[in-house]
Amino acid sequence: MIADPLPRELGACDAEAASAPYRPAERAAFTPTLILSHAVTSWLNEIAALRAPLQTLLGEKPLSVRVSRTVWQAEPAATSMLDCVFEVNGETLILSLPVALAEALIGTVQDGLTLPSEPTRSLVLELALEPLLAPLERMTQRNLQLVRTEEAPNTRPYLEFDVAFGELASKARLLLFSPLDGPVPPAFTALGELLGRSPRQTAKLPSELPVIVAGQVGSLRVAIGVLRRAEQGDALLPDVIPLARGQIILAADRLWAPAEIGGDRLVLRGPFRLRSHPLTSEDIMPQNQVQQQPPSEPDIDTIEITLIFECGRWPMPLGTLRTINEGHVFELGRPLDGPVDILANGQRIGQGDIVRIGDELAVRLRGRLALND
Repeated sequence: MIADPLPRELGACDAEAASAPYRPAERAAFTPTLILSHAVTSWLNEIAALRAPLQTLLGEKPLSVRVSRTVWQAEPAATSMLDCVFEVNGETLILSLPVALAEALIGTVQDGLTLPSEPTRSLVLELALEPLLAPLERMTQRNLQLVRTEEAPNTRPYLEFDVAFGELASKARLLLFSPLDGPVPPAFTALGELLGRSPRQTAKLPSELPVIVAGQVGSLRVAIGVLRRAEQGDALLPDVIPLARGQIILAADRLWAPAEIGGDRLVLRGPFRLRSHPLTSEDIMPQNQVQQQPPSEPDIDTIEITLIFECGRWPMPLGTLRTINEGHVFELGRPLDGPVDILANGQRIGQGDIVRIGDELAVRLRGRLALND
């Protein structure tokens, strides 16, 4: 047993606490660590898009430059870096180069020349970079001057470039301007226009990327009210059922291809194409109908949906999907007389078995449909 605490008189602090109204703690206002203006966002999205590399010659070696990504939190460099600080019309641009790349560039000015100390290092590097700086100077109509080089301690956000110079592959960094919540400085705008001249490229997906292919045996356009009343053992007669002709539709999202059944295998009768699907149809909404109030349950029961009957789903490598054509043999890996899944708008709502009713094939429900729950 726990005894009651001894009574005591309320002190001044206790009285204030007892009479003070409850005040919920105020949530601290969220302050983002990074604020970008619309102009900067558009500029970054355009400059960081995947493009063909800019290619030229420095000395007698090929040079290839391409933006690889935008880095918001500086990452440790894999090698020693050298910041090249440029000035143009009061603006500052900082290009961070690997020391090995800087030495290779200096070698185009004089063969065998090692990386000197300042101020000679800046003068020689600027001379080596002149073929790259000239187009930017013409666009800005300003002289771009390399004023100094220094070790790279900066932690600001940057654009990372893939640079290939001769046989040397490396990564360079262009530090972004500050602040980022205002306009884009003219020199960076000109740089974006220069890089934007390269054509965009589409990212290549690995051929091993799995794509889910569904085997569809038929479809039925039916009102929701009919499905509400469906019970276990009821049979659904599909509107379209290629299975009755010994065929199945193989569908990978919106791509599809016809296939013929050959035992436990399917033989494609054409490549996967984006075209009108034979098992689905579009809902049509009257243009002159105006809904004044929420629909009633009887109104909802009149809505028609398309059910798709699937005999299974299988992963297929993206590379295979790209290249297969008519005659390709597809291993099912399961018997076709097993249960079929019943899907509405891509969601499974039940299962059934293929049965014959007279001269037609139907799907007999194994249980109530999910929409009845």
